[in-house]
Amino acid sequence: MTRKNLLLGLDDDELTAVNTNPSFEKSLNLEAGVRPTLGVRGAVGAMSRSLERISADIDAAKALEQRLLAGADIIDLDPTLIDSSFVTDRLNESAADCKTLADSIREHGQQVPILVRPHPEISGRYQVSYGHRRLRALREMERSVKAVVRQLTDDQLVIAQGQENSARRDLSFIERASFATLLEDRAFGRETIMASLSVDKTELSRLISCRRGLSDELVVAVGAAPKAGRRRWMELAEFMQARGAARTWKRVHDEPAFMQLDSDARFTAIYSALSAKAESKKKTSSWIDDDGRKIARVDDDSGWLRINVDKSVDANFGAFLLDQLPALLQAYRAHRESG
Repeated sequence: MTRKNLLLGLDDDELTAVNTNPSFEKSLNLEAGVRPTLGVRGAVGAMSRSLERISADIDAAKALEQRLLAGADIIDLDPTLIDSSFVTDRLNESAADCKTLADSIREHGQQVPILVRPHPEISGRYQVSYGHRRLRALREMERSVKAVVRQLTDDQLVIAQGQENSARRDLSFIERASFATLLEDRAFGRETIMASLSVDKTELSRLISCRRGLSDELVVAVGAAPKAGRRRWMELAEFMQARGAARTWKRVHDEPAFMQLDSDARFTAIYSALSAKAESKKKTSSWIDDDGRKIARVDDDSGWLRINVDKSVDANFGAFLLDQLPALLQAYRAHRESG
């Protein structure tokens, strides 16, 4: 591909003039706009407001591209002048997905432009907000890329990046968790991260907590694993806290056939090995009273001792046990000190 600047002859003022849209800037202003609530108080009200906000964010994500492109000029850029975003939101793409996208562009052309901003540190270059996959495909095909150029702050860039991906092709749970954690590591505020992923505080805490319980090496080895889902990823993060868990998953990883598996199968292989290890260490016993009734089940595993009271035998015993815990703790401490 002949390397050339397709914007030659356009100065900065002209670029700003054709690529500025006040409604877009307002749409990414976290302080602007107040969403109506249902006016319900208490926990139910909080949940209703949270669900309402998430619904509004999803609608906003679906409309984001239309708002970005409305009235904007689409220009051709040399893809070699465009750098990636400073934060990634996807793990390794499958070769099949990349080929499908490239084949589609060859047959139908680039139907949707990418969004870029002038590079904040390097004059004459650009930084992509969204459209990384299209950019990569067109770069490999040695074709120019259709783009909209906007002046974006870092916060606006990551919000547009996260919302557009959520609207176009859902990120897997671990990709969302990794994206959220990377943003937090770069000192972005929780409000910005929530807006970029269209999640509430509770879900954001789950995402970050789960991702922090997993090593970068493991996540990269597994990949996106789109079928794994939140529950199993969170269980895997819990399994990883057990002693020897790192050795177990690396042993699975070192099997010759491991990297020949697709991402979901790699997740399943590691998850199965760690869950089997957790089950083997799990100790379960029953607590039976003098009349032979099983009052509770005791589970001792992964550093926790859990007492599960059977309410069908005595509905009030569990509450009584909780009330007695402070006194039992004091008695235990006094016994330990005296002994």
